Amino acid sequence: MITSHRPALSFVLTFAAVLLWAGLGSAVMAAEPAPTKFEMPFAATTKDEAQAWQKQVRAKLLEAVQSQEPRSTLEEVPLAVEVGPPEDKGTYTLSTVSFQANNKTAKRIAGLLAVPKKPGPLPGMICLHGHGGSAKHAFDAKGIYHGFADRFARGGYVVFAPSFGHRKYAAMVLWDLMRAVEVLQSRPEVDSTKMGVTGLSMGGEWAMLLAACDERMKAGVISGWMCSNEGILSVGNCPCWKMPGLLELADSAEINLLIAPRPVLFETAERDIYIPVAHSKQAYARLLAGYKVFGAEAAIQQDVFPGQHEWHGKLAYPMIDKILGGRAVDAE
Repeated sequence: MITSHRPALSFVLTFAAVLLWAGLGSAVMAAEPAPTKFEMPFAATTKDEAQAWQKQVRAKLLEAVQSQEPRSTLEEVPLAVEVGPPEDKGTYTLSTVSFQANNKTAKRIAGLLAVPKKPGPLPGMICLHGHGGSAKHAFDAKGIYHGFADRFARGGYVVFAPSFGHRKYAAMVLWDLMRAVEVLQSRPEVDSTKMGVTGLSMGGEWAMLLAACDERMKAGVISGWMCSNEGILSVGNCPCWKMPGLLELADSAEINLLIAPRPVLFETAERDIYIPVAHSKQAYARLLAGYKVFGAEAAIQQDVFPGQHEWHGKLAYPMIDKILGGRAVDAE
């Protein structure tokens, strides 16, 4: 949260160091005005209208991504998954994984795959890092991710945490996110009807986009991202979220309505300097109203907690457990 007084320099330096260490150190830039009009704002008053809006907005979102990053089919560019030897982590094994990216070059995407030592089929989770981070940060209990990937793995989830490099626009990663789902779904241990996604910061943005566009994601936790355009622009942020065609389409918060009626939870820290809490609360009120139009108000939650730009998990773990059937709540 941005307060009216200037924070102590020691706090600013310490917090900046934490973000840089965790791979989230994109600078807060100068504020700029938010768009005053959108091409397709959410204005539905009936479930049929809401579903029609979803179909149109999702198609335009995918079209905008396609204009920046043409999509290759799995027939054109096979996944070609490679899995390294498993490392014993007690209740699960951890392996390096790589797969062919959405391109016709030799570029591959690396990641970490955690497989619990219990009989399947098991629920699966995609766990996403933020700016400059990597899969290992999602498993690190000492960082601001608080080891959420490790927690889900110990709770009985098959976890895939891919490592993505920074792109000009964050949404350009969408096709590779869907490929990551293919990797998870292809595992024999995974119940493909019980897969979810979570991420922090830019990982939260990616989680939003993936859940919005890929209905194989049955639940999502979006941490340190959900906010209105006005709120995000009020403190700057990395411009990678402002993909042409998306910024003008609908308010950033309303993209989350493409997830409805599937369950979603938003984590909002009270002292987040990237996502102003007041704007996030206002955006959530609009999303709750939207979920009511879908008849799904029980499927949306916001966890506002007294922290900084970090993962929380207090409401997220029980929500994901309830929907997907794992035991992350008990995996202290």
